[in-house]
Amino acid sequence: MSGGSRLWLKLLLKLPILLLILLLLLLQAGRVGAEPLLVKGSTGLTGLPGGSLGLQTEVFIETPGEALAQPLDLAQAQALQRAGKFKPGQQQVLNFGIGAPPVWLRLALHNPGAQAVEMRLLAGTTWLDSVALYQLQGDKLLTQVHTGDEQAGAQGLTPVLGFVFALQLPPGDSELFLRVASVDPMLLPLELVTPEQLAQRRLHSGYFYGLVYGFLFALCVYNLLLFAGLRQRSYLYYALYLATLIAMNMAYTGHGQAWFWPGTVYWQRYIIVVLIVLFGCSGLLFAARFLALREHAPRALRAVQWFCGLGLLWMLAAVLGDWHLVATLLAFFFVTIFTFAMVGLGWLTLRQRRRAGRYFLIAALCGMVGTLVTTLSTWSVIPFKTWTFHALEVGLMFEASLLALALAFWVRQQQDAALRAEQMARLDPLTQLRNRRAFLEQAAAPWSTSLRNSRPLSLIMLDLDHFKQINDEMGHAAGDKALVKVARLLEQCCRAGDILARWGGEEFVLLMPETDLQQACLLAERLRLSIENSRPALNNVAPLLTASIGVAERVQAARLEDLINAADAKLFEAKHLGRNRVAPAQA
Repeated sequence: MSGGSRLWLKLLLKLPILLLILLLLLLQAGRVGAEPLLVKGSTGLTGLPGGSLGLQTEVFIETPGEALAQPLDLAQAQALQRAGKFKPGQQQVLNFGIGAPPVWLRLALHNPGAQAVEMRLLAGTTWLDSVALYQLQGDKLLTQVHTGDEQAGAQGLTPVLGFVFALQLPPGDSELFLRVASVDPMLLPLELVTPEQLAQRRLHSGYFYGLVYGFLFALCVYNLLLFAGLRQRSYLYYALYLATLIAMNMAYTGHGQAWFWPGTVYWQRYIIVVLIVLFGCSGLLFAARFLALREHAPRALRAVQWFCGLGLLWMLAAVLGDWHLVATLLAFFFVTIFTFAMVGLGWLTLRQRRRAGRYFLIAALCGMVGTLVTTLSTWSVIPFKTWTFHALEVGLMFEASLLALALAFWVRQQQDAALRAEQMARLDPLTQLRNRRAFLEQAAAPWSTSLRNSRPLSLIMLDLDHFKQINDEMGHAAGDKALVKVARLLEQCCRAGDILARWGGEEFVLLMPETDLQQACLLAERLRLSIENSRPALNNVAPLLTASIGVAERVQAARLEDLINAADAKLFEAKHLGRNRVAPAQA
């Protein structure tokens, strides 16, 4: 790699670092605007710390059985709460897992002021199937809302933030009851914020996801344009990977339901899990192409193909059979295996000492760390924070950036290798001069110019004398050294516009545009003398090398082949006249 390429690569590698700084600033701004909750002395509310309110809630799980043959209604839930059946929340962010039974939550509030306080309740995540909110003061029902992503046009659905409910908290004591049911992961962050805090939260989430989607979309379009121009399928597969990443993120953050499919319940039920599987498949498809598994790891490629095929078939069966829980479990299992498989493929390629694996492995590790942090925070294994919940986006953006750089580097290597192979196909492997094919290709242009404009053009055909004797007496290695020495001498004597090539064996050809026969003979004589005076050292011996040369100028010849034949005939004549001489002709 050239010095300029290294500098450019270093600058590109700084892009993910700058991107991380910007993302962390946005996340910090969102966290600062989200955590403080105006408590006593401002809103008049008491007993409400900043952040999620899981530890301040009471929880009851509707475990099916003899005691609960039917779902509970509000009156039954109130009765169970008064009977002490509700238990204190054990986590700041409540989490009940995939396929959990319905859950009732109760939150007691007290407003000591004389005026009602306007607040906003942020409940759960955007993928919850059913959320029922009841606001009561004593026996009086103040607010009742039924929503969830299983309802067309889900009320209160707010991308990223979950379900938002407008509340007027009256003076004195009041309470909130929520019933939540969901086959998908039942993650229940609960926050009470002011309208101003909600507006600030929306603003920061808008900035953050505007950056995420803008960056990924631009990267996707850029790779599609590269594919259209270069026809490298790796660019197409990478663009597909980015497109499914964008679609998956929009689906599980609620942007898709809010913007694109607000009234399609069945679609919303399965779109997230389907996109998770498609995301994994497209990532593995890109990895297989980028890492050249077909050539270097065919068994790994077959495993990837089987894994993707079975995942798609099982997901199709779950969707057609309307098995929501099966589809959800399958999606989470698939993305877990996918995350580790990407790292494993990078490690496998690295063990094969292929440079592509190094960049791919670093990128895959970024994606894996981000995915694990978000998953662990979703399952409350680690604290649920703004930055932990959004670690997936940050990790995947790092992964996307590094994979884009790795792909650019890989394609550059492919192009360089193809260029070198093309050049090698036109070079004689021993002397590094042009071969016969390259000579004929490059001679076409000056020949055409000479033919159209009647410009002088001459050709030299040179053959080393008694070369077989050198091979027989000193060995072929010595003969090869002699050929290389002669090739270097010829290069030194040639002019910039001349076309020199090894014609075959110990024969060389030189085409000289804008050169008449007299000028060509002078050059041929210089070449002959240079070879005769070279006396190369071969096996501690300096044998005499001489060359016979035929020279021909184009006068009437209509084909380059005729000029070559004329010079070759004069070369044959020089051999018969005693060798080590120049024989001229016109053709």
